[in-house]
Amino acid sequence: MGIQVIYFGGTFGNCIRWMLDRFSIDSNFKNIDSPWDENNTVHGFSEEMYNKKFTRAHVDVMVDDKSILSKIDTLADKVLVSFKMIDLIFAERCNYYRVYHEDNHKRYTRIIGRADQSFVKDSFGMVTSNKNVAKELYKIQFHDIHKNVWWQAMEKMMNDPNYYKFDLYSMWDSDLLVNELTSVAKKYNLELNIEEKVISNIVEKVKTIYPVMTKDRAHQVLDAVVNRENMKVDRLDIIEQAYIETELEKIHDCVIFPYGTNWFKDTDQINQFLDTYPSYLKHMNPRLPWYNNIRNPYYLTKVDRTAGSVYNKSYSRGNKKI
Repeated sequence: MGIQVIYFGGTFGNCIRWMLDRFSIDSNFKNIDSPWDENNTVHGFSEEMYNKKFTRAHVDVMVDDKSILSKIDTLADKVLVSFKMIDLIFAERCNYYRVYHEDNHKRYTRIIGRADQSFVKDSFGMVTSNKNVAKELYKIQFHDIHKNVWWQAMEKMMNDPNYYKFDLYSMWDSDLLVNELTSVAKKYNLELNIEEKVISNIVEKVKTIYPVMTKDRAHQVLDAVVNRENMKVDRLDIIEQAYIETELEKIHDCVIFPYGTNWFKDTDQINQFLDTYPSYLKHMNPRLPWYNNIRNPYYLTKVDRTAGSVYNKSYSRGNKKI
């Protein structure tokens, strides 16, 4: 029986698979101390080099509307790369940046391409790659967990006791990573020779990856807005912008941020926008499925077939609730 590593694209699942193989006795990677290739990906090795015992599957792979988990091997033992729900934005950003040498226009094309194309055409016209449209699609997804097909699949598997939950956060902590690999080995009777040098190489590399370096930035900006502390926000990407706008639109009565990516310079500007938002512009947000426990008759539907993100009725950090 084999072991299949299941993960959302960009959350280091193939690297975990590589480590399980690398530390095995009969590995073809014995003389290789780092899995990254010249493009900063862990996809430089041919499938023929891997032990057939170790396979992988993306949670976001979808052949049709009902087969998001179509590539999961029902006979294999499962290792699921898991994380907290509040870090869905982090997972989305890992997915966004997973092809590190890819330019942004290709990323916008991927985002728009996975959306319902009839909705895209009706709403935005004949567009295939556009920064504003990509951000708007993220905002719609962030507003409704019920459209988050890949998250629903993740949540189902994270509640399944038959899946080993591999802590995503261990990927940038050597001790935690060794503990996770040791636990997997114990659960599935693997003989792993875990080498400190290889672990160190992987952890130090993961620490330098952009989404990891900026993992909590969006949450920090939200805290700064609420606490009226000023901080620069002009370097946030479209996913962070979309998430922050979405959370603030949920909090503030009928406030809708302008369409597009001509964004704020700092959190003082965000608060000025919120404080002076004119009452005559306030109306029910079509991105929100519910408002004050009332179903929104203007709610957008048929937006995205495969992805979505966080839907919280209130934004929370620690014991703080807004």
